[in-house]
Amino acid sequence: MESPLAFEIVISAESLNRWKIGRDGVIGAPPSPIERVPLSYLVFMRAQPILGVNFHELLGRDPDRGLYGGVTYRELAPIKLGQTLQATSSVQSRKVVQTPRGELTITTFVTQYACDGVLHVSESVRMIDTPPANSSIESKAVPPAAICEPEHPFLTHIAPITHRQVAWLTVETGDINALHLDAPYAARRGFPDVVVPATLITSLIERELETALSRYAIELDVRYSAPSYPGDKFDLYAKVIENSLVFQALVGTSLRAEGKARLSPASEVR
Repeated sequence: MESPLAFEIVISAESLNRWKIGRDGVIGAPPSPIERVPLSYLVFMRAQPILGVNFHELLGRDPDRGLYGGVTYRELAPIKLGQTLQATSSVQSRKVVQTPRGELTITTFVTQYACDGVLHVSESVRMIDTPPANSSIESKAVPPAAICEPEHPFLTHIAPITHRQVAWLTVETGDINALHLDAPYAARRGFPDVVVPATLITSLIERELETALSRYAIELDVRYSAPSYPGDKFDLYAKVIENSLVFQALVGTSLRAEGKARLSPASEVR
């Protein structure tokens, strides 16, 4: 992919509500006309159904070897219902890293969202391509994540993720990789169940941070360390360091995600 992709996202009440149904797993009340749109609503993969493109093909990636390593959102101006966002996506960098597992390719993909010429949000996604699997070991089970003790105080629980949430949100964001939707296929690739898209976990972390602290996330950086599956129940741990909130999301003793967030001023509450 050499040239940037340009597309538009119309933030309608229906679109936001459908996304929230996928995130929350329930049908809720229609969004308020003045409701602030969460950062995690903006997912670069929304361009796939809009433009009829496949990002994996554009980037020359094998989706089964591609990991969603993390995402960083930065808000410059709030996004609200009724706006039409002009989005531009492009590869910012691509590098090869030598590891004990072999060569990893790390691609940083940046999408900027503007309205009427004003930049509102940037989304920077880190994608990791793992080495090709040896055919003799391709079907081995994915090893469990290393045991981890939380480093921060407990903040809140996230209810177990359901298959319905996974299916709904993959369609809403355009991420219909078979690993997220087809359990027998995932099993052949060594996973115990379909893999929960990181985009869903990001949105749940953002929701719980905002709910627990009654403030909006204006910057959110999440890094993923292990796959998650339907039925996983996350415990969220967090503490304030200087002007940022640092957090960890664990399933039992398994670290699944960590990162930091910058929240809106105390005068601007949810």
